[in-house]
Amino acid sequence: MPVLQRERHFIHYEAYGDASKPPLLLIMGLALSSSAWDRLPELLSAHFRVLVFDNVGTGKSARVGRAYRMRDLADDAAAVLEAAGVQSAHVFGISMGGMIAQELALRHPLRVRSLALGCTFASWRRGKAPSWRTKLDLLLLNLGRVSPKIVGRLLVSSEWHARNPGAALEWLRRAEHTKVRYATAQMLAIARHHTLPRLSQIRAPTLVITGDADRLVPPQNSQVLARSIPGARLLMLPGAGHCFPLEREAETVQALRDHFLDSELRAAG
Repeated sequence: MPVLQRERHFIHYEAYGDASKPPLLLIMGLALSSSAWDRLPELLSAHFRVLVFDNVGTGKSARVGRAYRMRDLADDAAAVLEAAGVQSAHVFGISMGGMIAQELALRHPLRVRSLALGCTFASWRRGKAPSWRTKLDLLLLNLGRVSPKIVGRLLVSSEWHARNPGAALEWLRRAEHTKVRYATAQMLAIARHHTLPRLSQIRAPTLVITGDADRLVPPQNSQVLARSIPGARLLMLPGAGHCFPLEREAETVQALRDHFLDSELRAAG
């Protein structure tokens, strides 16, 4: 269980796959440990050396602090690469992890070979907000009011939930949702997130992915990201909700593999 020491906390990380393959860093979202990636690291390790880590306040990383900043979470991600002996990596961040990935690309551009941003936004105060019902569901979830109905309504499409009524809740249990104190600390980082004026500085080849049935982060936010990052491509998954890697695992793996390997080939050529 590799652990790296930061200034006042420690970060747990793990690696999958052959060290000779191109490195890929996965950055998880709000209040969840890296276990939330489920089978994705294993599937991607056929083509990449995959690194995952627990954001501070989650999983096996330190449970400290009361209010996080996105730039510090991005510096944690850079420290994971350093500790793993990786000079630069392809990076996929989802939801809050996508916000961390934006900051990583801006603060540590030489660390990011290419970028994929999943169901995320560039600015809390300037973005398209979810409905009040969705905000209430998120609050209830972080307060521990977990039920199949709330989880299904918040995280996946209604069609997928109808076909798999207990699957989203089982996934959330495997994901090791953290306590309300640390979820709140991460929410404060989200509330202050605002990269919109700086996105034009990102030079890493970028793929923006979202589901068009995402209630938590409306897909208009992904459209803004794709317009604001030079050369970015937008992939909209019809009928998919917020947790699109859970609903559309094979499509997610293929999209990420194609984007990152294409970026690798372009850099080599």
